[in-house]
Amino acid sequence: MTTLKASKRDLSVKAKKLRRDGYVTGNLLRHQESLPLLFSGQDAYRFIKENKEGSQVILDMEGGKISAILKTVDYNAMDKQILALDFQELVAGEKISTTVSIRLLNESILQDKIVEQEMEELHYKADPAHLIDHVDIDFQKFQEAKNILVKDLEIASNPDIELTTPSDAIIIHIAERQAEPEEETAAEEA
Repeated sequence: MTTLKASKRDLSVKAKKLRRDGYVTGNLLRHQESLPLLFSGQDAYRFIKENKEGSQVILDMEGGKISAILKTVDYNAMDKQILALDFQELVAGEKISTTVSIRLLNESILQDKIVEQEMEELHYKADPAHLIDHVDIDFQKFQEAKNILVKDLEIASNPDIELTTPSDAIIIHIAERQAEPEEETAAEEA
């Protein structure tokens, strides 16, 4: 699990000034209250390169270390600047709503087919002890499938995870490549 150094933010200093000075602001939601945070810009960019929304992190603060999950990243693409990082504290026994990214494995075995990915992440609820980093779809298991639905994945039968994405939602659509008509091919060759 990644550790990110954070400090409590002084709200009398405007976020815009802090960003100009090389800092990134954020919040930690804990027990129905929000704790304003401040991160070094370098640390925040390094963290975002390796982590996405839904990633678990240890926030290293003056008062100790807090286990949390990254909820949102506010990013200005025009200026290539992280504006804010928002976290939620993880408390054992309390379910949290989050997302998990979908990774595709062995896609090359479907060379003669067209693979259309409809979803890149799933939404779910789980206790902090059962949070996951990613869901893998291995095409070796789904070579003959036309559609891969949420209910087809192992995560759907995991009793410790409550999926909030509908079970009949299509994640992947697999279609056969259509052979080009011979007339068009002959015309293109001439």
